[in-house]
Amino acid sequence: MGYRVRRMEYEASDRIMCMRTSAVIVGLIALLSPFIAFAFPFGGQASTVIPCYNQAIYAYLGPPRGGAFVWTTGTKTYSFGPPAFAGQWLLGLASAPYECLVSVEPIQVLAATAISMMGSSGPTAPASTYVSNSGGAGFTAQPSSSVYQTLLNSGANQGSSGPGSPNSFGHIFINEIFYNVDAAHGTKPQNEWIELYNGTGAYIDVSGWQIIDSTGSDTIPSGTTIPTSNYLVITDTASTATYWNIPNSAHVIVLGTPIGNGLVNAGDVVQLKNTGNTIVDAVSWGTNTTAFSPAVSVVAAGHSMVRKSLTLDTDAASDWIDASTPTPGR
Repeated sequence: MGYRVRRMEYEASDRIMCMRTSAVIVGLIALLSPFIAFAFPFGGQASTVIPCYNQAIYAYLGPPRGGAFVWTTGTKTYSFGPPAFAGQWLLGLASAPYECLVSVEPIQVLAATAISMMGSSGPTAPASTYVSNSGGAGFTAQPSSSVYQTLLNSGANQGSSGPGSPNSFGHIFINEIFYNVDAAHGTKPQNEWIELYNGTGAYIDVSGWQIIDSTGSDTIPSGTTIPTSNYLVITDTASTATYWNIPNSAHVIVLGTPIGNGLVNAGDVVQLKNTGNTIVDAVSWGTNTTAFSPAVSVVAAGHSMVRKSLTLDTDAASDWIDASTPTPGR
């Protein structure tokens, strides 16, 4: 009888131990389930790095296992630090969907996948971040105690490098100008246009920037941003778009007034100034040598003058060519 009682006690004890063990296992599974359910490896070279207002950093990676990813304050980050610059190699584990708030006015959000763990297989970049060159975008990796705050404050959302500064990261610049309007494309000065290009790895807010010619100026409206590797077309009237095949991806700003005081065919200048009153880019043609001497040659009616390259700015007339077929927005 005593043996039977002791055996029942042992069996009860074993059941309690098994229940406790099962509870621990279930608890561990619950704790790890987000990683088990969502985590997958990623890795590639960053082509774009954008600071986000919601304390995050967006990075778009190329092969071998690339895509859109977001570093968050909850990311387990190793010695190389958060994403800091285009060209950096990143790898790790990504988990759940996440959104990067890149603009608050207007609200613009980039969807991506949150990074749960991240390191780097590329050049060592401990605690690196963007520091603006010449008062704006076009960034250099430098040490910082606060990657996010420096990214946001350095000018990533509104700066650009100065004219004549070749920069491997690119910058905002004037890319094409249509000033010699022909009858097939409207009237002058209403249907003149200029095109800006964002050669940086970040969204650029150009609100309040100025377009200036030899006798007048215009202010770019509030809420105007240019996505990375994209175009902004600026013109007097909405009818300009009806004369051209402008891609939907390009932004078009209608000023409601002529550019500057109307662009002079025989010779004029266009300057782009940021909100700090710094000349970001400039070009002059014909008889005007304000930006270049010698200036860019005058183009024929219906032609535009356009840059030869989207990656190099030498601050010289040789950067520009005569385009018989203008291409606003592309």
